[in-house]
Amino acid sequence: MKFKLHLLLPLIFIGIISCSDSNNEASHSSQNSQDITNQKVSAKPFTISGVISNGAEKKIYLFEYGGNVPTKIDSTIADEMGKYNLQGQGSGFKFYSIGSTVNNVAALLLKGGEKISLDTEFNQMAISAKISGSEDTKLMHEFSNKQKIFFDTMQNYKKEIEALSYEESAKRGVIIQKAEKLKEDFNFFTYNFIDNNLHSPAVYMAASELYDIVNEIDYLKKIEKTMFEHMNNSPFHNAVSQKIAQANQAISEATRQKQMIANQKSAFANAGISIGGKAPELNFPNPSGKNISLSSLKGKIVLLDFWASWCRPCRAENPNVVRLYEKYKDKGFTIYSYSLDKDAEKWKDAIQQDGLTWPCHTSDLKGWQASGSALYNVQSIPQTFLIGRDGNIIDIGLRGRELEEKLKELLG
Repeated sequence: MKFKLHLLLPLIFIGIISCSDSNNEASHSSQNSQDITNQKVSAKPFTISGVISNGAEKKIYLFEYGGNVPTKIDSTIADEMGKYNLQGQGSGFKFYSIGSTVNNVAALLLKGGEKISLDTEFNQMAISAKISGSEDTKLMHEFSNKQKIFFDTMQNYKKEIEALSYEESAKRGVIIQKAEKLKEDFNFFTYNFIDNNLHSPAVYMAASELYDIVNEIDYLKKIEKTMFEHMNNSPFHNAVSQKIAQANQAISEATRQKQMIANQKSAFANAGISIGGKAPELNFPNPSGKNISLSSLKGKIVLLDFWASWCRPCRAENPNVVRLYEKYKDKGFTIYSYSLDKDAEKWKDAIQQDGLTWPCHTSDLKGWQASGSALYNVQSIPQTFLIGRDGNIIDIGLRGRELEEKLKELLG
């Protein structure tokens, strides 16, 4: 099972800006645009002071974000008690941080005029920061702290799964269900955070967690509107706008894919494979050499999945298939996997590596000359056929969210 890595504060700033700015000249151009936007706002001084544990006589910097590399705008040496004081000028919302290096900082979101109290620990600036004097900064840290808990817990689940043997499918299923619930809860938190804080550019933090950009484009648009109002033409506003452009492109591609699937369904129908029709029988050997028939699964909802160990899109989809199997297996759902492999060992290794714990894995190890794929007129993989309890085909070509929605419709 794979988990997406979540960028944590302050790396979000550096990571997104690096992707959206191709060179320093572009960064200066974006910054100049922001300066023009903020010309109507008088620059107001802000101060940041507090105590840094284990920071006695250590040098502390104030960084400003907006280009490929954070800019140092002030520095100080903490006294023997770890007390420090830093100053800057603000003329509208910008992201800042204080720290010893750009990789060990506590982040700030300021617009000018604030008097910030920030106490932290020298070696863990972001994790231990206690802040007052900026509600926007507190919101930003509220999100990043929740994000870190989610990330750490997911990593622990990942380690637990990796420590299990292939045979321990029940334990694997329990962990996957816990991870799924955690993900749902964090998504709910993210959506609420955006909806409840549209007055603040702190919502920018949530953009890093919107991975399903096609279905989450409305939330991206909400963030973009806030960034336009408070940080127009900044690299951060531009990064969200770029993500929306990618979402629109993905929506167009999804439309194209749907049309392609519709064409495939017509081709399948011409070959006698159609929705509502009887699923042709398959009866092929599993990795141990024992034949398993498709008809033996009658009475269950079956995903007939044509794949291969060498097929990258197939392997990329496998974590989603595993998750859905664990979610619905106790409600009458199962999977019949038919591989277009030629190498038995590579086939077996892929089953093990991807955690494909359902029992019905078959192949005649003939690659594209496989008899099973010929029966279904399969011309490309991954290819799926969802089969009803009566043995008739419910739908063809379902993957990802569409497969999940169909299973939810059928099984609740």
